[in-house]
Amino acid sequence: MAHRDFVTHPLVLRRLEVIRVRDVTPRMRRVTLGGPQLFAFERDGLSLGPFHAPGFDDHVKAIFAAPDELERALPVQLAEGIEWRDAPARISRDYTPRRVDLAAGEVDLDFVLHGDGPASNWAREARPGDDLWIVGPKSSIVLPDRPDWVALIGDETALPAIGRFLDERPLDAPARIVVTISDPTSRQELSTRPDDTVEWVVAAPTDRAALERAVRAALPEAGEGFVWASGESRTLLPLRRYLGRERRIPKNRMCVTGYWHADDELAPAHPEVPSPVAWLTVRAAVGGGVLDELADRPGALARELAERCGIAAAALAAMLPVLVHHGMVSVAEEGGALALGPAGEALLASDHGREEFDGHDGDIAHALAALPEALAAGGTAWERAHGETFADRLRSDAALFEEQCEEAAMLRFFALALFRDSIWEGVRRALLLGPGAAEIADLAREAGLAAELAVGGDGVQAGVLAGLTEHASSDDGADVDVVVLALALKHRTDAEARDLLASLRARAGGLVVVDPARPDSLDPHAHEAHALALAVNGAGMRSSEALAALGRESGWRLERSVPLGWGVEATVFEPIHPANR
Repeated sequence: MAHRDFVTHPLVLRRLEVIRVRDVTPRMRRVTLGGPQLFAFERDGLSLGPFHAPGFDDHVKAIFAAPDELERALPVQLAEGIEWRDAPARISRDYTPRRVDLAAGEVDLDFVLHGDGPASNWAREARPGDDLWIVGPKSSIVLPDRPDWVALIGDETALPAIGRFLDERPLDAPARIVVTISDPTSRQELSTRPDDTVEWVVAAPTDRAALERAVRAALPEAGEGFVWASGESRTLLPLRRYLGRERRIPKNRMCVTGYWHADDELAPAHPEVPSPVAWLTVRAAVGGGVLDELADRPGALARELAERCGIAAAALAAMLPVLVHHGMVSVAEEGGALALGPAGEALLASDHGREEFDGHDGDIAHALAALPEALAAGGTAWERAHGETFADRLRSDAALFEEQCEEAAMLRFFALALFRDSIWEGVRRALLLGPGAAEIADLAREAGLAAELAVGGDGVQAGVLAGLTEHASSDDGADVDVVVLALALKHRTDAEARDLLASLRARAGGLVVVDPARPDSLDPHAHEAHALALAVNGAGMRSSEALAALGRESGWRLERSVPLGWGVEATVFEPIHPANR
């Protein structure tokens, strides 16, 4: 069965109302929200469930916009999810519910009153009767079983989650609490027990040294613990490395999340590198361990760093001007000692930043260098760069296919709506193909579908999928009522997609294609999504019209297309009978 480190909740857009406002500390304002949409309600013919936030660090997305821009800023509500529209005027911020009391019809959100940001300004002016639109929570983390101790670490933005944990105690273990506060008046009353410890560190929220010292002193040396930490993303970087590399705490017993960025209004969460020369140089530095080595042991001279990373000193010397110019590396004016620059810190502090350079996403971006030749002579950029199509690679590379299956976890947030479609009426047996097949199998059981399910694929894929779900058997080649292609076409060329669709025509009574049709507008890199898809499949992201054309050529007729959320659609096909050709 697939390891699930989080559970999902239906994404619902709600309009809540301010009930009361009070200051917890001089810098923290608590806004109590309620209203009819905190409970089950209906909108646009959809029945939407009550607010649900069972996890201590669940978060909702609060949406801010000028009154004349608000309607455009709000997402579209779908049956099991939402669809974000392109809205440049939209500003959203994530907040952890400090208290959830549905019996009283109340939810508390705590706002740190700092600076001149949209959320802080709204909280300063909030009065009973004001509206606040929120979305979520979308998921809750799964906590480990019976840890010997729990560490809760962060700055003032982490206090709502820490406070809720201590109030509700989802884990019955002694707590070690470390919180950095900029002023002693920011201390809060916490529901501690006699065997808990609390360390209030009066320091700037970006003082990484003060935080790391306090955490090193607070964490027990013995026993298996669970560490939860949040705060400014770059400030957490030394803590991530201490916990992961030095203490070797397993990933399933550690949750370290950057809640905010010190230069939030001035810089992205991780660096944009517009020049191809710069991007390729950063890719080489990330892959060669240069940034990791500087994070672990700053202060090396260039020749020392090259030796530690196993690269030629002349090569590193050629790369350094680019890395320094883009803030990946800094050089001391006296002595020339090297350290991580602010952009390098941001990259390593981001959960997904480095993947844009040395992960699967980086490999796709790198393949775009071959796009001119692919456009001129045919084929795909990926095929020209790697000597085989992406679909061919997925047949033989189990690790890459497993990575694609992990990315398919996004289906948990909205694909439950798939099972409301009438195509499932009378279905006794279904075949699920593609990296999202295991997720679809698990969702089918969650939806109460009684049909027999099978998963399959070419090469290594069938074996990988069989190990990810307990709700489906392996494909035996028998006829089925419905085939679901779960993210199975997006990595295929048009020719490969037609071949797959044609091969299924003889054994299936219906077909559902679940694939991204357009970028998710909330993604800051949405403008790049079509080009990256083009590098892989030579066609870009396929609309329902494009899928309909592929289907017609392979014996399938488009019946309908159902938006699921985040740009993903379920496109339903029926076979074209010979008499109707």
